[in-house]
Amino acid sequence: MPVDLSSCANNAAAQGPLSVFIRDYFDRNARTDWRDMDDRFDVLSTPEGQKIAGRPQAYVCEALQILQSPAFSQSEKIFTTALMFQLPISQYMGFMDRSHQLYAKDSIDREVMKLVVLPRGTAINYWWLPAWRQRFTRDAPSVLDANLINHVLSGRYWFDYPGAGF
Repeated sequence: MPVDLSSCANNAAAQGPLSVFIRDYFDRNARTDWRDMDDRFDVLSTPEGQKIAGRPQAYVCEALQILQSPAFSQSEKIFTTALMFQLPISQYMGFMDRSHQLYAKDSIDREVMKLVVLPRGTAINYWWLPAWRQRFTRDAPSVLDANLINHVLSGRYWFDYPGAGF
């Protein structure tokens, strides 16, 4: 069952350790757009990024605050989303639900939503779970190619997925 993350403050300004890390990371990289980076998931290789990614449940509400905030760029939202890949599946499905709402409100762009929807991290192992599949089939058609959607839903994506990283 997905965790209901509606208890995460909807209008709170993101000001905690995740926000500080994301801002510092973006600034240290000269505010480079994620599309122009050699590795858009480099954030996961930093010591602080590894610490956050290893315990994402402690940061999920703040991550959602970042995603809804117009003060953060779409690149910062990409980096934040990457740090949430290892959420337990129940929390990840709640993260998918809130991201769905934020995408509908244009708080996150298509690329951020694509990153949320395409299974990586924890979600890669739950392609068969009906609750995850329901969320995937709700959101995937607006951001992913039909062939990729079928590949994921068939389970072949799981078998083809490179086990070394994201």
